[in-house]
Amino acid sequence: MKSERSTGIDCLRAIAVIWVLLYHFVPLPIFNRGTFGVLLFFIISGYCIAFSAESSRSAWHFYAKRLGRLLPALIVCGFLTTLFKTLAPELVEAGRDLKWIHYAYTIIALPTLNVLQVNYNLPDGAYWSLQIEFQFYIFCFLMMTLGLRERLLALICAVTIFRTLTTSTDYYTSNDFFPFFIAGMSIAALMRGRTREALTGILVAVAIDLYHLKFHFRQPSVPIEMYRSLLLWVGTAAVYLAARYDHLLPRPFRALAFIGVISYPLYLIHQDVGMMILRWAQIGREGAGNLLVRAIVLPAFLGLIAWIVYLAIERPTIKPLTAFLTNPRAWLRQPRLAGLWNPEAEREADVARQNSAIP
Repeated sequence: MKSERSTGIDCLRAIAVIWVLLYHFVPLPIFNRGTFGVLLFFIISGYCIAFSAESSRSAWHFYAKRLGRLLPALIVCGFLTTLFKTLAPELVEAGRDLKWIHYAYTIIALPTLNVLQVNYNLPDGAYWSLQIEFQFYIFCFLMMTLGLRERLLALICAVTIFRTLTTSTDYYTSNDFFPFFIAGMSIAALMRGRTREALTGILVAVAIDLYHLKFHFRQPSVPIEMYRSLLLWVGTAAVYLAARYDHLLPRPFRALAFIGVISYPLYLIHQDVGMMILRWAQIGREGAGNLLVRAIVLPAFLGLIAWIVYLAIERPTIKPLTAFLTNPRAWLRQPRLAGLWNPEAEREADVARQNSAIP
């Protein structure tokens, strides 16, 4: 039976989250482009979502899996961040203060793309990427609802091309990041043997990105520059190699893959809480000792928090929450309520059904 997780993909997740952490905490020029780690996450997301859509029983099942995957850690990490900011407001960076109502609304706003159009603050500065992710998920959900599951890659290419050609260079949207999702979905198609579709998708992703570069599109989150295009090319190749040759990775890579396993809660908790810890401990930006704390000690501590969230909340909650969201009535009638639920049997059945290396 194929493993439920891919060591190679988890290693890339680890590289992406470490890249982001070093960007936020270590004031060295070499880490100035740490937000590129988020772009690597987008490529990985495109790859994983292609398989998730393929294995989903319906459009709603697909979106329920996304909610089940993202909400548990989001709720807990957002709660912790809000709690810390409430208890120690003097440590919060200017403009990053937070009210409990904003935290609560975040849980609603992200999955619904802020359908109520309420002005609110995200619990952590890193959450901006979740807004982009959910736009991608909802696009896939809508296309699947229309019965266009088999044309997801072609449709997202067409829509992204249209939006690129009809959007002002001064108006930045999620469209600026969709080439990275397209690249990841193309790698998934390549892994499924759909070579022509995959190569077309990769060419579209590269062409759109170069179009953004040539006509100087604005993007404040991750400035559009040649290095960003290089990340798209290298990241696409890396995801392909990680997926294709996952079985060749030596055992020591499993330590790196573990960071990838906890990368989502680590990403959610790291930025604002990490900065608050540095201010509380009065860790400056200069000196070898301070750099050691910023580069190793602080990330390790935040990793410990993320590991606890993963073990206590994320791992045991994902599948039950997904099952509940998919069909609440059926979930409530299952024998788990009578103490007869066999989680190991359900896990094995789920892995066998999906037959993919996607968490």
